[in-house]
Amino acid sequence: MHSWKSAAPISASTPGDHDMTAGLSGDWLAARARTTPGATAVITHESQWTYGELDLLVQQFASQLRLYTKNGGRIAALLANNIDYVCLIHAAARAGAVLVPLNTRLSVGEIEWQLQSARCELLVFDQTTAVKAGDIQVSGLKMIATASLSAGHLSDKDDSTTAPTMECDQAIIFTSGTTGKPKGARLTFANHFYSATASAWRLGVLPHDRWLCCLPLYHVGGMAILLRSCLYGTAVELHDGFNVSAVSESLDSSRVTIISLVPTMLHRLLRFREGRAWPESLRHVLLGGAAAPQEIIAAGRDLGIPISATYGLTEASSQVATTVHEDMYQKPGSVGKPLLFTQVAIVDNAGRKTPPMTAGEIIVSGPTVMAGYDGDAESTSEVLKEGWLHTGDVGYLDEDGDLWVVQRQNDIIISGGENVYPAEVETVLQTHPAVAGACVVGIADEEWGQRVAAAIVLAEPEEVTAEALLDYCRQRLAGYKLPRRVVFLNDLPQTASGKIKRDAVAELVEASIQASHATN
Repeated sequence: MHSWKSAAPISASTPGDHDMTAGLSGDWLAARARTTPGATAVITHESQWTYGELDLLVQQFASQLRLYTKNGGRIAALLANNIDYVCLIHAAARAGAVLVPLNTRLSVGEIEWQLQSARCELLVFDQTTAVKAGDIQVSGLKMIATASLSAGHLSDKDDSTTAPTMECDQAIIFTSGTTGKPKGARLTFANHFYSATASAWRLGVLPHDRWLCCLPLYHVGGMAILLRSCLYGTAVELHDGFNVSAVSESLDSSRVTIISLVPTMLHRLLRFREGRAWPESLRHVLLGGAAAPQEIIAAGRDLGIPISATYGLTEASSQVATTVHEDMYQKPGSVGKPLLFTQVAIVDNAGRKTPPMTAGEIIVSGPTVMAGYDGDAESTSEVLKEGWLHTGDVGYLDEDGDLWVVQRQNDIIISGGENVYPAEVETVLQTHPAVAGACVVGIADEEWGQRVAAAIVLAEPEEVTAEALLDYCRQRLAGYKLPRRVVFLNDLPQTASGKIKRDAVAELVEASIQASHATN
């Protein structure tokens, strides 16, 4: 990989007053609080905090964290979107620890695997996740509630010099490969810094920007909003998940200037608002996580919504390419040019770069690319080759250098912005004694983009019902991974080499759905 030097962060509020220590340390909040302590940092439905006030809360958290973890230790977060999560993200950096955000929708077994894989020594939970945390059994793992972190006194061991450098890991964020086995992407402070700088270069930053975050903070897209806004000195309006009514109300009344959404969210907002005008304060509706249907783009154009399509992935610290709305409506379907510092190329199966308008694998290079997969040198070497991240996604560059994403990794199902890996769901289904074979595919859905469907071959006819299989999966998989349609087949279509033909299975599932609709 390339070697990149750190630099001082931008300050939207005070462009001439940089704190150079922030370019060397991962404790960006400390520098921000010294520079603009009175600027609004975070707004929730309960309260709001300035950067000075947030800094004091984070100091309390960091002091307590040092009692439970050593410098460079791994702290897992099982939290809802709230001010405590914001504090923990900054406090982990101040305490010199590496954050491991956990998807709260995962099953206990899935969480236990990630905790062990990342070698976490401390798990932080809150009242919304206390029950699930109580069911977790991992040897040697310490647990603490956020209420205890905020209630303790400043420790005698308090030491502000443990903040990591830009080259250190900020977080290990789990993402799945095509095999469905989770991998922990190591993202450094430098990764996030260059991502924030490049995003600001493309989108612009205004002193009174307010970024509405309804994405979960355990996703790289949600965490990026928080870290970028700290570097910019701007405000984050934090929602505890996506509630269409609450988000719509904030757009109308809170002077929101930027919001990040996946297509499912925008689809719901369009339907909820029923053609009502969108606020003039809104500068960008960043739309990513899945391909945007042409119907959504057309509706956005008609209503004057400033949609900016974006393409990114966890391994590249969120954004790779983004098109601002003025250009997107000229090229609907494009995700624009690569961001500052980032290079994008398209290669064929032999690894040769393709000419414009020729589809191939999207590869990415630049300082936002992860340091590698934690504890997995083999998987790292498969995707990081000669300074390039091989995404596995298919796309092409046009004559102007704009990127078009043809499809995500062939087998991935993207439902409501969440990645579902068929192999993972198939593995669970195939452990059921009544199942002889299983193939999981995505079926088109107007609201969700795709829904999960499963084709099942039983060991014995009528040995198990669809409802029983779903109950079995529900105990082992997160809710968004559960099949929404189960179709029983006599056999699964295969190629001459014995591989399951997913396209043929998808056609059979679609035919079954159509037949079911026709008889109802």
